[in-house]
Amino acid sequence: MLPTSETLIVGAGLAGCSTAWHLSQKEQVFLLDMGRKPGQEASAQNVGMVRRMGEDPCERALALRTHAFLETLPDDWSTSPSRRSGAVIGLVRDPHHLSDAAAHLQAAGVRHEVCDRPPDVAPALAGSSFNRAWYLPDERAADPAQLLSGFLKGALARGAKLRLECRVEKLLVQSGRVVGVQTPEGPIHSDRIVLATGAWSSALAQQAGLHRPLVPLRRATLRSRPHFLATDNHPWCWLDDVGVYVRPDAGKWLCSPCDEVPDWPPLGPGSTGSATKAQQELLGCRLARYIPALSGLGFQHNWTGLRTFAPDRRPLIGADPELDGLWWAAGLGGFGVSCSYGVGEVLAAWMHGQSTPWLRPAAVNPGRPQASRWLIRPSGDLHKARLAEVEPKN
Repeated sequence: MLPTSETLIVGAGLAGCSTAWHLSQKEQVFLLDMGRKPGQEASAQNVGMVRRMGEDPCERALALRTHAFLETLPDDWSTSPSRRSGAVIGLVRDPHHLSDAAAHLQAAGVRHEVCDRPPDVAPALAGSSFNRAWYLPDERAADPAQLLSGFLKGALARGAKLRLECRVEKLLVQSGRVVGVQTPEGPIHSDRIVLATGAWSSALAQQAGLHRPLVPLRRATLRSRPHFLATDNHPWCWLDDVGVYVRPDAGKWLCSPCDEVPDWPPLGPGSTGSATKAQQELLGCRLARYIPALSGLGFQHNWTGLRTFAPDRRPLIGADPELDGLWWAAGLGGFGVSCSYGVGEVLAAWMHGQSTPWLRPAAVNPGRPQASRWLIRPSGDLHKARLAEVEPKN
């Protein structure tokens, strides 16, 4: 039998490590992960754009908190995991998409301006056509590994414990409340568990009799060969409605066609894959059509990763309404970097009975009703979305 802990966090990705960092300031924390290293699943697959102009208001609220944290790091963070890069977010077809996001950011005092000539601030967009675009000069780019390491080092320095290569097989439940988890090495008892296991969260909940639909969507990312436009002062660029982004990184471009393919992984670890020929061709077509200055870009590395969503594309955060002692930090949908600090902050606050005027618990309630079918974007294009079943068909 393994030790009892006050709060047991399952999953040492960005959400789990941020939650551990916040909670370890007040209590004992035990962090479990199935990998040989922390953050080897969705956190390692993240490209690191800290984006505040997102579709969902809850996601934006979390990103605002994270961005503010990254701008004013505590003294115990020796190095910054992010830098100010600026961003251009463009719309090719639909000028009204993200209009509510722009209004939200304006009310929050975030600098952003309608950009009539995007190439003036982002030369890679020369020749691109837009219906509308915004320039956000203060957006940041982060190193996901450094960000996760900062959270984890801080938590461990305060006495948190970490155990790796420890797979959770199921939640242990007695009399309507969670009492621990079962691992191949034996049970770990805890009367408070945080589920931060990304693509595997829904399956663990289902074993405990909970229906919490979360769908992992696989997406491709490609790293280019060195390119003269990929300078450190070039903003990252996201054409949101047609689905393509590019981010400069060490003289190369990190690019994605923003494709979405449902993919339920087997019991982990291991969710990183390689881009198919079709995914590589999709990106090539996207760049040629929408970012012609990067047309013909050569690539030297690629990967695919899982972005896990609830059907309403809103995170699952907070106490489970049907199982006492179970808390959620899941369904971040690829915004693990953007929302990382905010998720840990709000979860720690709610676990200690504190209110958060900037985010209502009901909005991200893990037990809220969900649709049985939802719109996914196979090619990344909002206008070519299709209805898909939430639950996989056997």
